[in-house]
Amino acid sequence: MNKLDKIERDAQNAREKIAAMQALLKQIEGQRTEQENLQIVQQIRALKLSRDELYVFLNNGKLPTGSAGAIGDDAAPEPETIYSRQNRAQRYEEDTVPDDGDSKTTTSESEGIDNE
Repeated sequence: MNKLDKIERDAQNAREKIAAMQALLKQIEGQRTEQENLQIVQQIRALKLSRDELYVFLNNGKLPTGSAGAIGDDAAPEPETIYSRQNRAQRYEEDTVPDDGDSKTTTSESEGIDNE
């Protein structure tokens, strides 16, 4: 057996291992998605909203003001805005305050909190 045959065999073995790892990764990502979906369903069920209230919540991103929700029948919750990752990033950018024009300082840094 010459060196070229050995290299070809090693390359084929590597391809097979890559294919197996990609299949494993796809399976693991599916499990993660399933767990995320289960958590979402549990959180929505915990709100104890009617179908109409759930529809309003999903469309507006705020809890309906007249809904008792998970708090109880005697108190209505305050409207709560649900933020996506993009909204959180936008809020972070809004909180940044320019120092000398060269760098940006967040409000936590300006309050003396060391992030190092």
